[in-house]
Amino acid sequence: MNDKTNAAMLGMLAAAVTSWDSYDKDTQRRLRNLRDDAEDALQQIREFRSRGEQVRLRLPSVMDALLGIALANPTQTTPEILPSSTKLTRPQMDEGSASDLSWPPKTGTYDSQGRVSELGELTRTYLAHTFQEVRAFIEGMAQDKAPSQAGLLQINRAAKQLIYVLSTLNLTSDAYRHIWTTLFSSTPGSPSPSDPHLGVPQITNINAANNVASIVFAPNSTKNDREMRIRVTASGAGNIAAQTDLCTILFAQPWQDSSGNPLIPAVIGSKGLYASVTNANGVVLQVAQQIALNTTEDFSILVGGR
Repeated sequence: MNDKTNAAMLGMLAAAVTSWDSYDKDTQRRLRNLRDDAEDALQQIREFRSRGEQVRLRLPSVMDALLGIALANPTQTTPEILPSSTKLTRPQMDEGSASDLSWPPKTGTYDSQGRVSELGELTRTYLAHTFQEVRAFIEGMAQDKAPSQAGLLQINRAAKQLIYVLSTLNLTSDAYRHIWTTLFSSTPGSPSPSDPHLGVPQITNINAANNVASIVFAPNSTKNDREMRIRVTASGAGNIAAQTDLCTILFAQPWQDSSGNPLIPAVIGSKGLYASVTNANGVVLQVAQQIALNTTEDFSILVGGR
């Protein structure tokens, strides 16, 4: 009886050992799979964090730019019985903020969790890009059709020289406001109240004896005391001789210094045109090279004085 009992117990024990061994192997297999999956997930996380775009996103300068745009994000309203009257307040930017701009831009200060404790320069810049007038100005520069390569070069030159000239001046905000107001409120071709020399000068004493058929202002050109473009036409009787009077230009207003005394301005002409006689009231023009009969030449003239 004892032998049968022992045999039965040994059989049950063997079966239990076999079952436990199978369960243990399955558990170990599951653990290994979980460990492999965890290591694979960690590796993917490491690879994701080391990708170029992720590294760049964590650069302080890029975080500054994103923060500036994020600050303009509309406030999310939580459904309530009584709606909140709190609105996103638009910050004010004055000229003082431009005086501390630098290169490279000063970056903000962030902790390990990406929370900001000090704003960087680009935050202010990109926040300004969200303002309506800035976006309207930028969009206004876009043309219906792409400019030609030559046109792009002109745009670049105009912008570069505008910045150069402005950087050499020392005007106040009121002075610039006055200049812009005068520029956009003046009628084209009429004298500006701040500059008496924007009136239209007169072409007189055309020297027909020098075979000058006509001298007029070139079509669609600027014509005032400071700058003008004239068109000279030689008659069929012969060439217009060099170093001989063409005509006289009478200024719209006599040139004067700040004390009201007569001033002889400087005169510059293109293509060999020059002033043989200059006084406060006008100039006598000549050319350095003859103009062939029955031909027309355009000349630019710049006049200046203080």
